[in-house]
Amino acid sequence: MTTQQEVADLNEQLEVVRGRKAPFSMVPDWVTLFPGHEKHPRYRGKILSPTAKAVYAVLAMHVNQEAGDGACWPSRNSIAFILGFTRPQSVDQYLTQLDEADAIDREPYTRPNGALGIRYVVHETPPDGYDGERTVGEHYKDRRAEKARALPRGPGRPRREEAPAPAPADDTTAEEPQQTGADVAVRTVAAKWWSEAEALAGDGKLDPLGTDRRRERAQANLTARVQDALAAGHGADLVERVLRELGEWGPAKAKFERMLKRLDGKTPEEFELDKKAQMGADKWWKEAEKLVAAKKMGPLLAATERERQGYFLNLRTRIRSALSAGYDSRIIWKALLQLGEWSPAKREFDRALRQQSGVRAPGAPNARGPLFTNAQWKNEEEAPTGATPTASDAPDLSVFGISSDDAA
Repeated sequence: MTTQQEVADLNEQLEVVRGRKAPFSMVPDWVTLFPGHEKHPRYRGKILSPTAKAVYAVLAMHVNQEAGDGACWPSRNSIAFILGFTRPQSVDQYLTQLDEADAIDREPYTRPNGALGIRYVVHETPPDGYDGERTVGEHYKDRRAEKARALPRGPGRPRREEAPAPAPADDTTAEEPQQTGADVAVRTVAAKWWSEAEALAGDGKLDPLGTDRRRERAQANLTARVQDALAAGHGADLVERVLRELGEWGPAKAKFERMLKRLDGKTPEEFELDKKAQMGADKWWKEAEKLVAAKKMGPLLAATERERQGYFLNLRTRIRSALSAGYDSRIIWKALLQLGEWSPAKREFDRALRQQSGVRAPGAPNARGPLFTNAQWKNEEEAPTGATPTASDAPDLSVFGISSDDAA
């Protein structure tokens, strides 16, 4: 039972004096005050445990403040070592808590050496629509109100009940506010992507939204992102392209703006090149599944959907670079068949492209023979002796969005 003394303790004024100074990393008040258990008065289906808040502090410690993008990329081994865990997998649940609370964003990326990693974006401000405690003043105000409600009532006049607010009059003649053209455009773009996201979730390519709370939050984020982008003068086609690239129900603001900035200003030719690379990656992904079923290729070693997406993005980047360099789609396909990899590394892929196009590697010893055999000069479709792929292995020329007339 709450006593008057406990309420008085909350009203007590304390003085905190700064002690020894040292390099520090800032943890925002809203992260520290985020509900840590399900019995918290502000609990809304998500928590940040004390360890999750410690993980946030470690991530904030790695952020380069001069860059100003809030990004960092420490490995799980580093995070676990700093916090005293013996297994790097122990930090996964706390990273998930931070991600679900919108305190961080996790993005797969490829390191310069070709290895896959996770890029963390650490947010200092709460997400849109956050109704939790933002400052320590709000925290103590809530605590005092909660304890005052729990105080026992002595004899005397009963507590006055506040009269309920009058219900709004049912004015059936009131006209609904007319929607502007901008509102219609926002609703059209958001509804289009939402239907595409539902189709992707039905195919298992996008994680479904488990609860109504997550669904409402995703819809609110999606509407806000589309509205801000269209209000800034970006076209609907560009906004739809950004949403497809991110592949999320309702992307976070920082992630959406970064992708919008990266894709803004691209020429129609560059968009068409991206489209061809996407088509080629999809085709090879399906072909790789067939080769795995025929035991001609190993399965993809991806434990999570994020790792799988990382491999796919790496493959798409390789194909786009090859198309941009002028390689024919048939050469690219034969190079993929020669390597037999889901997502080949850059050096091996470049070497295979040179081999399939008849370019001899620089510095090869005794490299004085002809580049082509006599049989190849007579029949261009005949593959070099000893090469893995054959002409029958390559699909039609539309694999990368190129018609037969264009390639002729």
